[in-house]
Amino acid sequence: MLFGNLFYKKINGLANWQQTLFALVLTTRMYPNLKLYSETNNLDIHKTFKKNLDLLWDYLEFHEQQIDFNELQAEFLELTPEYNDDDNLGKITASLACQALLITFDSILNHTKKEALLASEKSVVTVIKYLEVRDNTLYTDEQIVEQDAIQAELDFQMKLVDLLNHKRNEHTFENLKEMAENSGFSNIGIPISD
Repeated sequence: MLFGNLFYKKINGLANWQQTLFALVLTTRMYPNLKLYSETNNLDIHKTFKKNLDLLWDYLEFHEQQIDFNELQAEFLELTPEYNDDDNLGKITASLACQALLITFDSILNHTKKEALLASEKSVVTVIKYLEVRDNTLYTDEQIVEQDAIQAELDFQMKLVDLLNHKRNEHTFENLKEMAENSGFSNIGIPISD
């Protein structure tokens, strides 16, 4: 296990709304990976992805509109690229970002209390796949935790859990959105651009 037991205890103890926001922050942070793949391959999936992200942020912050999340999830599932380990890095990271978005929808629809952990895994796997392609190597579990990019990912997720465990206030969404923007870069260093 990459994280210590304390992290897993904290993440499993998140309330439903915290689980959803945890997944949404990680998904938002993964968006540039999907956007780069989509634009490079002349696809429009990034537009639907971004529209869904914005809708989720607004819904969770304001609860002002009625949204059929089942329909949105089903529509987006059809757009999600499937990958295997032989595919290029762009397709793999795009697919993992899409899976994270589907997990975020699921967090609203089903509340199984596993969504934060599943989103966490998708983000970590994205970083691992990036490192393996970059370094042309398959890392063991022991080797992967020694990588700076993995340590940065683990630190990010632990800070996110800590932020969510603070009492919710008028700055919660502002702080979470700022964190999701990750200083302008995705979890594997792809710049965020409009």
